[in-house]
Amino acid sequence: MKVRLSRPLAGEHDLEALRLAKEAAEAVRLPLMVHIGDTYSPLKEILAMLTKGDVVTHSFRGGEGGILDARGLVLQEVRTAVDRGVHLDVGHGAGSFSFDTAEKALKQDVMPGTISSDVHHFNVNGPVFDLATTLSKFLHLGLTLEQVIEQAATNPANTFGFPRGLGSLREKAEADVAVFSLAEGDFEFVDALAQKRIGHRKLIPVATVKAGHIYGSASIPVVSGT
Repeated sequence: MKVRLSRPLAGEHDLEALRLAKEAAEAVRLPLMVHIGDTYSPLKEILAMLTKGDVVTHSFRGGEGGILDARGLVLQEVRTAVDRGVHLDVGHGAGSFSFDTAEKALKQDVMPGTISSDVHHFNVNGPVFDLATTLSKFLHLGLTLEQVIEQAATNPANTFGFPRGLGSLREKAEADVAVFSLAEGDFEFVDALAQKRIGHRKLIPVATVKAGHIYGSASIPVVSGT
């Protein structure tokens, strides 16, 4: 379940919309994802209504309504929510990821639980491009390759209750696999506020395996059914 609480949609009634969405999520036993930013109510009031397993997306956005206070410090309410099991999701999108916010949060030991691109037709030609580019931005920010893969695969599978085995490479798990190469060099990355950073590692999509069938690179041998 997802609820978008920005003013153009929820107006002054964001907390009531959140209450109804939470009620619906609990009725079907699903986590609730909350879209923050440009809300009428302060983030601390929104977080107070979330429980273990819920997700806050666009967490590393710039501007008002994010996880930082006016001094650039992570709100205590954010830490309290994370401690009780609320997950922070990236949700880059066209306007919801700031290098500055992410840099400050990471320095204060606040990490995303899940890394997502929120790619759509308004940002597929930049600044998002694809999930691999979003993951590469977090490599630049200091996360390890293992961490970004975990936050893009294992954690989402666990957070949203996907069938057992997804998000892992365990034997007998579902053979859905994204294959990347890791390039080294100088790569320009741009956030949603047009701020730029130069990173030195970039994940490049190579091929996709779906249910054991490989699609993509002709340089990878294709064996049907394996």
